[in-house]
Amino acid sequence: MSKQTTRAFALGLLLSAILILVFKPFDTVHKESTVKEGYEQIKKTDLKQLQQEKAQLEEKYNALLAKNNDKATSEEKNQASSKKDEKQNDGTIKYRITIKSGMRPYEIAEQLKSAKIIKDDDKFVQYLIKHKYHEKIQLGKFDVTNKMDFKKLAVVLTKGR
Repeated sequence: MSKQTTRAFALGLLLSAILILVFKPFDTVHKESTVKEGYEQIKKTDLKQLQQEKAQLEEKYNALLAKNNDKATSEEKNQASSKKDEKQNDGTIKYRITIKSGMRPYEIAEQLKSAKIIKDDDKFVQYLIKHKYHEKIQLGKFDVTNKMDFKKLAVVLTKGR
């Protein structure tokens, strides 16, 4: 091989490389996808439209949530008003106490005192502890009156246990 042939061959390779580099970006047939597997490529306009739809749905959701909260608070108020003290003509006060999980005897006594069922919450707690009723208090709703003594109250709250 002569010097001229080698130069011509090198020039041909250089020209081919330059042509490949220039026209490679326009080649869409062998273009690799830049989108990860499991994802979908969308246009920016479509993205903006989806974001607007999301914002509208969030507004509707928040409006419905607020409406439900209003309903719930009105129902709670109705329950609270029906749960409040009911005075009868003979001076008897009826009260429905709700005992939930984790309530302590002192919390129960405070509720009874605020409902005017008992006069001294500390004495009631001492009575419960002294007679071991505090270990047997049950969960639920109980109807009590201010005419009940500590023993009757304790029996009701423990469902006779």
